[in-house]
Amino acid sequence: MTSRIFSRKPLVLAMSFAFAAGPVWAQESTAEPVTVDVTATRYDADAVVAGKELNMQRAANVDSATLMTNVSGVAFQVGGAVSSIPVIRGLADDRISVLVDGVDAIASCPNHMNTPLSYIDPSSVKSLRVFKSITPVSIAGNSIGGAVVVSTGQPQFADAGKKIVTGNVGGFYSSNGDGRGANLSVTAATDWLSVTYKGSTSQQNNYKAGGNFKPQSSVSNPYTTSGTISIAQNEVASTAYESTNQSVALALKHDKHTVQLQYSWQDIPYELYPNQRMDMTGNTQERYNLRYWGGFDWGNLEAQYYHENLNHQMDFGPDKQYWYGSNNSIPGMPMYTNSNTDGVKVKGDIQLSDTSLLRTGAEYQHYYLNDYWPASGTRPVSNMAPYTFQNINGGLQQISSVFTEWEKQFDPQFKALLGIRYSLVNSSTGNVHGYNTAYAPPPGVSPDTGNQARDAGLLNTANRNNNFNDVDVVATASYKASQHQDVELGVSRQVRAPNLYELYSWSSWSMAASMNNYVGDGNGYFGNPDLKPETAYTASVKYDLHTEDREWQAKAEPFYSYVENYIDAVQWNSTTNSPQSSLVANQFNVLRYVNQNANLAGIDLDGQMPIAKTDFGRFTAQGLFSWTYGKNLVTGYGLYNVMPVNGKVNFTHRYGGWDNQLQFVAVANKNNFLSVERNEIPTPGYFLTNLKGSYSWANVRIDAGINNVFNTLYYQPLGGAYVGQGQTMALNKTSTNNAPVWGTAVPGMGISYYTALNVKF
Repeated sequence: MTSRIFSRKPLVLAMSFAFAAGPVWAQESTAEPVTVDVTATRYDADAVVAGKELNMQRAANVDSATLMTNVSGVAFQVGGAVSSIPVIRGLADDRISVLVDGVDAIASCPNHMNTPLSYIDPSSVKSLRVFKSITPVSIAGNSIGGAVVVSTGQPQFADAGKKIVTGNVGGFYSSNGDGRGANLSVTAATDWLSVTYKGSTSQQNNYKAGGNFKPQSSVSNPYTTSGTISIAQNEVASTAYESTNQSVALALKHDKHTVQLQYSWQDIPYELYPNQRMDMTGNTQERYNLRYWGGFDWGNLEAQYYHENLNHQMDFGPDKQYWYGSNNSIPGMPMYTNSNTDGVKVKGDIQLSDTSLLRTGAEYQHYYLNDYWPASGTRPVSNMAPYTFQNINGGLQQISSVFTEWEKQFDPQFKALLGIRYSLVNSSTGNVHGYNTAYAPPPGVSPDTGNQARDAGLLNTANRNNNFNDVDVVATASYKASQHQDVELGVSRQVRAPNLYELYSWSSWSMAASMNNYVGDGNGYFGNPDLKPETAYTASVKYDLHTEDREWQAKAEPFYSYVENYIDAVQWNSTTNSPQSSLVANQFNVLRYVNQNANLAGIDLDGQMPIAKTDFGRFTAQGLFSWTYGKNLVTGYGLYNVMPVNGKVNFTHRYGGWDNQLQFVAVANKNNFLSVERNEIPTPGYFLTNLKGSYSWANVRIDAGINNVFNTLYYQPLGGAYVGQGQTMALNKTSTNNAPVWGTAVPGMGISYYTALNVKF
C-alpha cells in the first residue's frame, strides 16, 4: 500500500519483544541519571523509561506502547502497527490506567483500535512511568492492573530577559515493510511565553515473517477492493498503516505559576489489523488540554480541563474480502464510532511538615459514545439492511472521584504511603435496533437474521442505567535496610467498573458479535448489562540488592492478586440464548461477558552488572525475567492473553559517542493453561537476537540496527488469531467460503534493518 506521506519508525509487532540499551532496563534505580518531569505530585514509580533508554527505543519503535519493552512484567497485546495494548502482569486494556499529559483517554471502538497510546508518536514522548499492579490513588482510579503515565514534557522557557528558539528534526527507515517517517519539534520562548509545535508522520506496508506460516499464498476470489490479489506465504497481511500527529502548545509563566493550552490533532487514514475481522479506514481526533501548575507557601496545586472529539471508521482493507452476497453486490460493512470526552481534575500537594505530605483532589470525566453501522446493500439480498445497526446508541459514562493520600518519611530508612479514593461511575445507553427491527417483517423482507430483533428487545427492556460505587485503598511501606538493601511492601484494594461495550453491546448474531472483539482472538463477543465491577486485592513485594553506586543490582518483585467478579466470557448458544451446554473446541465462537473470580501471581526479576572498563569503552550486562500465572477460579482454566515465561539479556558497550548493544530475547512456549472458553491458540517458544548501535555528537544522533538477526519465524503469544485476509465476515472456514482458518497465530516480524537520524538545533 502506498501513501501520501512518509513515516517515522517501523518495527511494529516484532518490536514488542525487541529493546534497546539503557541503564538497568529502564528501571528507576539506574546507574546513570534520568530526567523525569516534576509535576505537582512526585513519587517513585516501579519503572521509568527516559534518557538514553528512551532515545534508543525511539529509533527502533513506531509504537509508543512498545517503548516499555524493556520493563519487566510488561508485555504487549498485538493490534495495529501503532496501537498495541500494554499488558502488565497479565492485565491489559481498560484494566490499566493510561494517562498522556494527565488525560485518561478511552478507546472508542468495538475493537479498541484507537488505544490511548496510539495518539502520541514516540518522538513526542519525554518519559514513561510504569506502576505495576498497585497504582497510588492520586495517579488514577477505575483500574486494577497498574498505570502508565506518559509525559510529553513541561513548557520550556528562556532565562530572564532572553529568548530562545530550539527543537529537533528526525527521520527513519526500516527495511521490513518499507517503513519510513519523519518528525519535527520547534519551541520559541521568552522568560514568560513559550510556543511549541510538534509534528510527525509515518507509514509502512505489510511486513514479512521469518518464514512461511500459512498454506495459501493468495486470496482465492477477486472480491477485494484491489481485485484479485496475491499475498505471499510469509507476508503478514493487514499490517500496513499511515499516521500523522500534530500539536501546538502555548504556555504562560509568572513567578511560580504556569498555564499551558495544548491542541493536538491526529489523522490515521488507514491502519490494518491482522487479528481483527475489520480494519481501521479512518480515525481523526482533536484534543484540547488546558493545564495549570502553581506553587504556594502551603504546597503545590495542579488543575486541568481537557476535551476530545473522535471520529472513527472501520471497513475491510485491501487484504480482506470487500464484496459479499450471492451476486457479490453488497459493498463491505461500514462501521462508525463517534465520541466526546470532557474531563476536569484538581490536585493539591499540602506540605504538612518537612517529612509529611498530603495529596488530595477531585476528578470528573464525561464520556459520550455512539457506535453505529449503516446499512450495506438492500433487502432481501443483504442481511445488513434496511436500517442502521445501532451497536451502542447514546452510551454515557460519567466518573466522579475524590481521593486523599498521605505520605510520611518517618526516618531516613522508613517511608509509608496510605491513600483512599472513592469513585461513582454512572453508565447508561439508549434503545437500540439492528439491521432488522421486527420478528415479523413485511412481505418480501427476510426474517429476523441472527435474532437481531430478539436481542435488541432484551436490551431495550433491561435496566440500562448502572451505578457503581468504587472504593480503592492503597498502602505501601518502604524500608532501607542498609546501603545495599531496600525492601518495599504494598497492598491494595482496587476496583474497575465494566466499560460500555462490556455492558451494552447486545447482538449474539455471529457476524455482529465478531465485530465486537478487543482481544484479537477471532471470536465474537456481546455484552451483559448485569455485570458487576471487578475488585482486585493485591499484595506486592520488592527486594532490591545493590552496591552503593548501583553498578551491581539485583531486584525481585513477587506479586499476587485475587480478582473478585473478574470479567471473563463464556461460549454462548445464540439459538437458545444461553451458555453452551458443552465447550466447542478448535473453532471461533460467540461468547458473552460474565463475572467470575480469578487470581494472578508471579515474579519479576531485574539485574545489571559491569563486565569491564577498558581503553575501548565500558562493557555491561543487564537482564530481566518475568513469570505470570493467571487462573479463572470458576472454570479452572487459564486467563486469556497472559504472557508466558520470558527473559532478555543485554550486553552493552559505550565509548565516547558510541552506544552499542547485543540483545537476546527468550520466550517459552504457550501451550498449557490457556483460555479454553476462547479456544486460545497455543504458540511455540522462540529465541531472538537483535543488534543496535548509535553514535552521538553534540547535536546529531545516528542509530542503526538489525532486529531478528537470524530471520526467525516465531508467533507472538499475545498476538491473537491470524484473520488478516480472506472472507473475514464469516466466523469459521467451511467448504463453501474463504474464511480464516482457526489455529494460526499472528507471527512476528522477520529480519529488519533500520536506521534513524535526529538533529537538535
